[in-house]
Amino acid sequence: MGKFKWSNIPIPEGHVITLVVGIAVHVWHPLEFWQAVLERQISGWTLLIIGILLALWGAVTFKDMDFEKPTAIVTAGPYAFSRNPMYVAWMLIYLAFVLLVNTWWLIILLPALLFFMHFHEIRQEERQLEEKFGETYRHYRAQVRRYL
Repeated sequence: MGKFKWSNIPIPEGHVITLVVGIAVHVWHPLEFWQAVLERQISGWTLLIIGILLALWGAVTFKDMDFEKPTAIVTAGPYAFSRNPMYVAWMLIYLAFVLLVNTWWLIILLPALLFFMHFHEIRQEERQLEEKFGETYRHYRAQVRRYL
């Protein structure tokens, strides 16, 4: 059995930068969108826990393989349902912060984040995986959705 590696939980810079910028702008000029505190907090914490658990599940599924330099296509665990469960996890974490911080700023920045992640990060990773694993990756890509 492989050993869990914290390095297999990637921290996408796009998400971190967008969160920091959105929260900083919110501190400077608050734009709240939802006044129902209890519902917002329950929803936010639920999304945060689900996102963290999904990220941990993805990292555990990778076992002792290096996330940055995979030696095989991982098709078990959350990778059986999504080719990008770590990005899905981070999107859930991002949406949790939208609710917990209660700011329109993070919602306003969301389209830019999604565009950047899809076209800069994910599509680039897909090209690299196809170059490295060829037909094995193409078959996996045909069987499993990109996101959900």
